[in-house]
Amino acid sequence: MKKRNILSILSLSAFLLMAGGCKKFLDINKDPNNAVDVPVNVLLPSAQTGLTYAVGNTLTINGGIWAQYWTQDPSSSQYKQLDQYSPAQGDFDNVWLNIEIDALENLQKIVDKGNATKKKEYVAIATILKVYAYQLSTDLWGDVPFSQTLQGDAATPIFNPKYDTQSDIYAGLVKMIDTARNLIDVNDPNTPGADDLIYGGDMSKWLRFANTLKLKIGLRLAKKDANRAAAIVQSLQGAAFIKPGESALQNFNATGGQQNPLFSAIAGPVLNTTQNLVASSTAFNYFNNNNDNRLFAFYGPAVNGGFASIPQGSFGNPPTTIVSPPTPATGANAKDPQSAFAPVKLMTDYETDFLQAEAVLRGWLPGRADTFYVNGITHNYAAYKVDGLADYLAQDQIKYPTAGTQAQQLEAIITQKWAAMCGNQTIEAWTEWRRTGFPSFFVVSQASIIGANRFPEIFLYPNSEMTRNPNAPKQNHFIYDKVWWAQ
Repeated sequence: MKKRNILSILSLSAFLLMAGGCKKFLDINKDPNNAVDVPVNVLLPSAQTGLTYAVGNTLTINGGIWAQYWTQDPSSSQYKQLDQYSPAQGDFDNVWLNIEIDALENLQKIVDKGNATKKKEYVAIATILKVYAYQLSTDLWGDVPFSQTLQGDAATPIFNPKYDTQSDIYAGLVKMIDTARNLIDVNDPNTPGADDLIYGGDMSKWLRFANTLKLKIGLRLAKKDANRAAAIVQSLQGAAFIKPGESALQNFNATGGQQNPLFSAIAGPVLNTTQNLVASSTAFNYFNNNNDNRLFAFYGPAVNGGFASIPQGSFGNPPTTIVSPPTPATGANAKDPQSAFAPVKLMTDYETDFLQAEAVLRGWLPGRADTFYVNGITHNYAAYKVDGLADYLAQDQIKYPTAGTQAQQLEAIITQKWAAMCGNQTIEAWTEWRRTGFPSFFVVSQASIIGANRFPEIFLYPNSEMTRNPNAPKQNHFIYDKVWWAQ
């Protein structure tokens, strides 16, 4: 990722277009395009919106299809390449730049300005979100620039940073998150307010977010290096994690330019409310076969008023095929304006429960894995106001497999995490499948052109990086290559 000596016009534009109540943050008597003059209370919502835009648009689409919640509607064609497992390099340019410029560069400016003006809570928040963005980046692309990014100055800028190994990046993330945790002072009066679009400046919540993020970092390494993973997770004993009802998310509204970023794209002038994303039978059948009322929270009625799905990648079916679209709660229903209100979720209370369930299962944190397992399902039902929880939990196939092997218990935890993330944390669900192999019932897309029994496992490096940074890998990945922690 390259160092640029400008405040990203893209990020300010994203904030102007998307963040609610932005007028007061930009009410300054200086050139808003001059990076030196932009205060931290303007940079923070801009950086947060840049990050949520990346997560809520491109990554939600990719994750939604590759985690087999959605597939391409036979009556349209926008995402056929994703179902074919054959995206082009250029398809990853925008999301790379969203993370690099709109998020990371502005987060680093907050760190620099916050340190200079003794606003350490801004520094803490920005550092936490840098960790989130860097982990997201390395989990998607593998080796990426890290140690030399956001470095240098006007005299000696680093335009072509080296690529660091994923192992080294993870070591750096642990140090960075600990730095942020130590900066947090819940009694500091110099905290953000409404300019913090995620937690409104509540530093207790940010501390719990940071602890939960570190827990996720540790568990990501469980397959590759169990001892290293255990040490990271065990360092959190006694720490507080995200509580029920305090998921880290950004809300949106119906005002033009302030809508959910996925809905804004699919309902905008380019796609013109064409419904490309529809129910994949993989997820749809899971909910239906297990008497799970979340089916109706995540999928809406088809044009005939019924509910239906199609197998992954079966867009070759007749255009008249009847299939359910996602509900507005996911932001992915192009024809329902209520999609504009769907929040973009970075980390949720139910994800937190499932993380703790796994940590306890592995013996790295105290507690009861079965309790956290039930809590995760419960909090997901609550988030989407779904009834029938008791009946769902009472089913033998849903009960926590107390008498099962550790592998069976892990499968239950991750499968329920996947179900909970339908349409709302899709890229995380795909990443957890890459890490664990669960759910175990994914099917190869009928449209795949990459060979039998292969799935997408990694993002391609974008054209913008491969052509401009001489330190980028000389050859790109294959889409079915695995990242380091999944090998």
